Amino acid sequence: MTHTNKPHRKHDIHKNTTRKNAPTGWIHITISGTPYERGYQHGKRLAHVFPRVKTILTFIVKEELDISYHTYESTTTKLIKPQIKRHYPEFFEEMRGIAKGSKTTIDFIIAWNSLLSMYSYYTKKQTPQRCSAFIACGQYTKNGDIVMAHNTHSDYATAPLGNIILTIIPEKGHTIKMQTYPGFIASGTDWFLTSAGIMGCETTIAKTSYTAEFGAPYFCRIRQAMQYANTLDEYTQSLLHKNAGDYACSWLFGDTNNNSIMLCEIGLHVQHIEQTNDGVYYGANSVMDPAFRYMETTDHSHDDLETSSGARTMRLQALLEEHYRGKIDVATAKVIIADHYDVFTSTPNSANARTICKHGETAEAPKPYGCSDGKVVDSTMARAMEFWGRVGCSCGRTFDAKRFIRENPKYAHWEKVLVDIKRHKWVRC
Repeated sequence: MTHTNKPHRKHDIHKNTTRKNAPTGWIHITISGTPYERGYQHGKRLAHVFPRVKTILTFIVKEELDISYHTYESTTTKLIKPQIKRHYPEFFEEMRGIAKGSKTTIDFIIAWNSLLSMYSYYTKKQTPQRCSAFIACGQYTKNGDIVMAHNTHSDYATAPLGNIILTIIPEKGHTIKMQTYPGFIASGTDWFLTSAGIMGCETTIAKTSYTAEFGAPYFCRIRQAMQYANTLDEYTQSLLHKNAGDYACSWLFGDTNNNSIMLCEIGLHVQHIEQTNDGVYYGANSVMDPAFRYMETTDHSHDDLETSSGARTMRLQALLEEHYRGKIDVATAKVIIADHYDVFTSTPNSANARTICKHGETAEAPKPYGCSDGKVVDSTMARAMEFWGRVGCSCGRTFDAKRFIRENPKYAHWEKVLVDIKRHKWVRC
């Protein structure tokens, strides 16, 4: 459905916003109205979280990109702000509203939204491997419909911020329901449904060999698609429009209107796009197309079972194309996305950095990084704008921040940003 709502009166700016804090770990928010109004609602309702967002962003920029926050924000203000203001004025107004509502600044909101984009700009630091995901339809699923699943892999500082379920009802375009972070205009975890009948997620393409050329940042291009695209081909067009090459991804999209799915891998100058009504696509941070892998990455891990992406790719292939072929539904999707089988050691129940439900804290070289959620959906749920979600690890495993630091003192400087990750149940979102 496409909305053409009337503008809200100024004194009603809060009234179309709902916020629901549930014991499930998710925070549900609905925003609507003009771009500025819905942004203001977003910022106002989550204003209490933004001081922590600033602390974590400042820390991660220094830790991961090895620059000061001042330098980082100055760079995003110079590179990215003019692109948004010129080419995406609607989203710029929404970000202005977020800044006003959260009592921050537009430059901070842009800097925060740009974090994933900037890894591919500061070439000394590679984009972290961030997700495991798949989408299937036809003979691969139990009922022939589309089934999609995804878990986010993140450092355990930013991970707990990704517990927002945001529904956006714009004046123009499609309603969007997405998992996101406070202040983001796109998902960030990149899990969404739209009232056009489209579902989508992605996995990061690791080890890109180029420097991003801004260009329209990825979060504006995917938000444009989410709000205005009606078909999978239109998603491709939006993502390629003024492509900056930032945050290269293997996008997985499904269209419930014609039961088709798409793999859309986009780098800087190279793209690989496939569509089918009967098949499965999956991602584990290694680009699926060999030519793409050769031309725009330095990735040699795709078939290396000792690596995280190689092991997860092989395990997803075995589960999706063999073990669960023809049986995939939301129940089996939950099992797959929480899988702990290590194909390198042939060990079941071995939660580590090589498993689909990734756990860096138990790796040979432990780090506070791993799976921080789980989401699954099928066509029926997507049409109703619902999905199954789990806050915390897909498997339900917990993370004790103090214990981790005690056992790994090299991460003592993370103490101010790490928090415990608790176990939550799968719930309908």
